[in-house]
Amino acid sequence: MQTLNGLKTDKNLERWYISLQLETDRILQEPTVKYEITNGKRLLPISKKVLKRTISLAMMYRLTGDYRYAKRAWKELSTVTDDKQFPNWNPTHFLDTAEMTTAVAIGYDWLYDFLSIKQKEILRTAMIKKGLQPALEVYRGTANPLKISTFWKYESNNWNTVCNAGIGMGALAIADESSETEALSGEVLQYAIESIRKSLSVYTPDGGVPEGISYWSYATIYMAYFLSSLDSAIGTDYGLSSMEGISETGYYPIYLRGMKNSFKIGDAGSNIASTEPQMFWFANKYKNLDFFYFALKGNHPMNLIWYRKQNKTESDIPSLPLDRVFMNSETGIVTMRSDWKSDTTFVGIHAGNNQANHGDLDIGDFVIGSSGVQWADELGADNYNLPGYFDMNSGRWNYYRKRAEGQNTLVVNPKNGPDQNIKASATITDFSSTAQQGFTIIDMSSAYERDAVSVRRGMALTEGRTIVVIQDELKLKAPSEVYWFMHTKSKIEISKDKKTATLLQSGKRLYAHIFSPAQGYFNIMNAKPLPGSPNPIGQGDNNDIKKLAIHLNGVKDNTLSLVFTTDKGKIEEGKGWTKPLPLSKWSRSGVMNSN
Repeated sequence: MQTLNGLKTDKNLERWYISLQLETDRILQEPTVKYEITNGKRLLPISKKVLKRTISLAMMYRLTGDYRYAKRAWKELSTVTDDKQFPNWNPTHFLDTAEMTTAVAIGYDWLYDFLSIKQKEILRTAMIKKGLQPALEVYRGTANPLKISTFWKYESNNWNTVCNAGIGMGALAIADESSETEALSGEVLQYAIESIRKSLSVYTPDGGVPEGISYWSYATIYMAYFLSSLDSAIGTDYGLSSMEGISETGYYPIYLRGMKNSFKIGDAGSNIASTEPQMFWFANKYKNLDFFYFALKGNHPMNLIWYRKQNKTESDIPSLPLDRVFMNSETGIVTMRSDWKSDTTFVGIHAGNNQANHGDLDIGDFVIGSSGVQWADELGADNYNLPGYFDMNSGRWNYYRKRAEGQNTLVVNPKNGPDQNIKASATITDFSSTAQQGFTIIDMSSAYERDAVSVRRGMALTEGRTIVVIQDELKLKAPSEVYWFMHTKSKIEISKDKKTATLLQSGKRLYAHIFSPAQGYFNIMNAKPLPGSPNPIGQGDNNDIKKLAIHLNGVKDNTLSLVFTTDKGKIEEGKGWTKPLPLSKWSRSGVMNSN
């Protein structure tokens, strides 16, 4: 941890310290938390609040020696460890248990010299009773699933990382207190390290994950907590940090964000604020200054621990490549941009797997942003407590925001059931990046296998990275009904011939033009279920969103070819190019027919 004197010699440390001081002084005046199960299921908001308060207050005590912060932290911790006030840490939703265990473990360690023998005993007893023992029941296979959630032990999603890391932190905090705690902690850590490899293997081969930015942030902060704790307490993380893709995963949030917009797939939010302190941990662990400079934009108490001042300035760091592909079949994301400035054009496209945790029926989904405006937007999560919301075999696909019709993709022959194959997995078949353009092609055929022989979508940022091309090539089994959708918060104006649409937002404009098919015309639709689609009560409304749409009937073999640009002149044929080439002819030399 930084020294108080050191904080005054570095402008970054100084601003983070001032922010921490304001936060902790505010907490001093607030009441302690209460045991509250929201929606009849989750204690998680309370666990998160306790963790945030504990880190902030205990850190402020370590930095200043001011007992006010230690006393307030103890007040919080004594509340959540008291059996009358907190009879348990809600192991039926084990994330709650793991996060509370992390909070108490950090408090136990950072306040150790302040705590009395009795206070330490109270915290140890609670961690064992309410955290480690329920986890051991899961690990040993003796847990009652009605009382303790157990699935996370076997999963490869964020639950696995958070639960194993949080419980592992508790074990490390008390391991050397007695022979009994040593034995208990050793068993817990052995299980946790074995289990967490399942979720860390998801980062293979290039650091991408299928759950999106916000869940990446959630999982990797716990990854950093746990691995750094293993390093400091034991001197090894047992090879976890060397698993394939972990050293590269810091690029995932960098590339999924534009400067003022982002690609927020599935239930994941955007996290534009970029507050992830784990980027400093990644920067230190893997000696990667790309991660270091990205983390400087954020503000988090853990910055004060993981930050290391660099002798180089940001201008000394080579510019990152403009485009990146995350090839994992579960992830399947490509992003491209015109530059790294605030007014950049930023685009992304998702291949992925429709059974990805927190995922949607969104194979082919895309985003477009430029000049600080998100033009092609996404609806994101709905209410997690909706009936069947996490039923990936049926119930989830009744909700508009989770269906293909609620994404920026295609719907073929819409029906009441799922509008993409729920078991589909798309493939990135081509990716190219040069100074003048980037493009990718994905094979979406498995998403539409009921109706199609093949469906391919190409996306390009081309012509000096000034225009965006989206092109779909469909070979259908029979004449079919096809919808092309793009969700936007923009005002939409459509030309008389219905071939050009002008999107207006925040005083900016984006122009879209249909090159093919000849019978393709733009129209404006509300962001709501199609006639005949499921429309269950309780799902969120999307009244601030419209859909730019193309509706085709009786088509079989067809190409939908569109160009987007902020310069209206560029969509007019005869300005150096005519129309996009077939996908089979896209190459490093270009994707447009030249005059």
